[in-house]
Amino acid sequence: PLRLLERENIPFTTNPFGRRLKEEELAELIGGYEVLIAGTEPITEAVLALAPDLRLIARVGIGLDNVPLAAARERGNAVTYTPSAPSPAVAELAIGQMIALLRRTANADRGMRQGVWNRWIGRRLGTLTVGVIGVGRVGRLVIRHLQGWSPIRILANDLKVDDEFAQW
Repeated sequence: PLRLLERENIPFTTNPFGRRLKEEELAELIGGYEVLIAGTEPITEAVLALAPDLRLIARVGIGLDNVPLAAARERGNAVTYTPSAPSPAVAELAIGQMIALLRRTANADRGMRQGVWNRWIGRRLGTLTVGVIGVGRVGRLVIRHLQGWSPIRILANDLKVDDEFAQW
């Protein structure tokens, strides 16, 4: 995304702190910008009051709970979000955590850092029945990834029944 902005000669500033901004830090930075591509930093009414040129808040991710929607609307700020953008990364992280738990990699790492070698016996996804609770954007991707490990069964539970996906 940054290369696209550069290619189009669109000036931008990135977060200079390399971590989630605090309200006062965002308030200092937002000044004359027309667009804010936001993460989870607190975008408060006080912050919006310091951004008279702001026209768009584009929230990366699914939640809008850090954006005062009524205040943004009153100021004429459009608010968008990208609900599917983090889904592949979250699904991959979920699979990674499953493997880490099954193979006990955290235990092995902790032992090695303490100078102790333990031979941990792990388990394989392919020998298990795996349950997925919630079959929305992330849950569906987790199920698709799991199929590469050929578990014995994949159980899925969601409030909304989707017969077409269930056949997949």
